[in-house]
Amino acid sequence: MTQRVAAEHPAGYRNGRLHFEPKYKVLTTDFDVEAYTKEARGRIAVDADAVELDGEARADLHFLWRMEAAALGDMRAMLASWTGNEARITAFLATWAYERYWNARAARDLLEAVGEPTPELPPLEGLRPKLRHAYVENLLPIVAPVIGLVVREPATAGHMARMAVHEGALQVGYQALLPRLDGAARDVVAEIIDRRRTFIDFFRQEAVARIGRSSAERWSARVSLAWPWSSLRPDAVFHPDEGPRLRSLLREQRSRSALATSDAEIGHLLPGRPMPTMAAVRRSVRRKG
Repeated sequence: MTQRVAAEHPAGYRNGRLHFEPKYKVLTTDFDVEAYTKEARGRIAVDADAVELDGEARADLHFLWRMEAAALGDMRAMLASWTGNEARITAFLATWAYERYWNARAARDLLEAVGEPTPELPPLEGLRPKLRHAYVENLLPIVAPVIGLVVREPATAGHMARMAVHEGALQVGYQALLPRLDGAARDVVAEIIDRRRTFIDFFRQEAVARIGRSSAERWSARVSLAWPWSSLRPDAVFHPDEGPRLRSLLREQRSRSALATSDAEIGHLLPGRPMPTMAAVRRSVRRKG
């Protein structure tokens, strides 16, 4: 009786057929994306007659509103790249953008309730901000897919790290403003803070899992947090009132400490232990504003 000898196949072959083995398997974390998409939170009610905001608090809220309203730019940067292939992330982003819209609308409603004209982004001043804006509007949709084809999946680690730092920094800004508010304004900002906890949870979990998975993803995150990116600029474009607003919002040592702690959640996992928001704040407050 002839004894069968199992054939040895080259790597990647099973039962005589070549199978594709992805370098990066689909990543999942403890965050329940399906539950999140089913529980999307809508408009935040604002009692316009009960809103009080002094001049400084009004200016600080306007600054935070600019960050909140810039969600579309962040989403566009992610979906125009390799990250758009990540079905779990894109499912989250659809609801995240919806909730960010209502956060921004609530901040706008507060400003309008105290007679502030409909908020508008201030005009850009200087060559560098204008060039950066032109890049984001016109070149990014072309460049991002090309970079994504070269870097591929590790690029997503960079996006998740950026968004984790951005959402954390924005949260610190609202938390710093909250003690200076009363009545309806305090209630609305407290609700924005509560909703943002979910955003931070998702992006931090995604960033930490990817950073710990490979050196390529770790370095992608490190490069993504480097200058000139800033977590507190719409589309990373500097505006003239940035310095005064950051000095106002971060007037208390506890707020600056909270910002450093937020940065460290991701930065301390990366080479060089970057603190991107703290570095940007130090640069910004040195500017004349």
